Amino acid sequence: MDPRWVRRLAAAGRVDEVESYTDHLVEQCRRILLTQDIGVLAVTTPLLERLAREDDLLARINGSVRAILWGGTHMDPDTRHLLATEVFPEVPLIGMYGNTMMLTALLERAGGDASEPCVFDPVSPYVFLSVVDPGTGERVGVGERGQVIVSHVSKSMLIPHNAERDTAVRVRPAGGQAGDAVADVAPVPAVRGETVIEGVY
Repeated sequence: MDPRWVRRLAAAGRVDEVESYTDHLVEQCRRILLTQDIGVLAVTTPLLERLAREDDLLARINGSVRAILWGGTHMDPDTRHLLATEVFPEVPLIGMYGNTMMLTALLERAGGDASEPCVFDPVSPYVFLSVVDPGTGERVGVGERGQVIVSHVSKSMLIPHNAERDTAVRVRPAGGQAGDAVADVAPVPAVRGETVIEGVY
């Protein structure tokens, strides 16, 4: 699924076309969800919210899916709490944060409360995260928001100090991990003067 076209529609304010496109995605998902045994649903927040508006899909997900992995777009704590406690109360809702430059996906720290932002720990020693002030490059304080910087160091890849198009709240990492953990990941508002649009995935 290519997100670039729907982002252009959203940027141009063509809401009806964005809705039509999302309906098209939902129909693709409906065919799969209703005809196959799906154990794990990997989905973005906007698409998950849209699937939840369909009674047949809501029943199917709650009745047979064993876990929902969400990622690719921001999910605020209020939405996370609503989805986890009222919309999908029997299906574990697990956040996932990653991208091509990170070369991995970080699963949310276990044991968190659904009303709090997800916390993602780095994968030491391969993935090292820093949360910095984008203006100075200095690390922000714990509990403060800044831009995410990712370094990947492994046998197959070296990507040092890559500025992500994400902001996050800096959190202390779990024991034994180097670098920062991140919470409440969200896109930067703009890149080179262009407003960032998440779209539906």
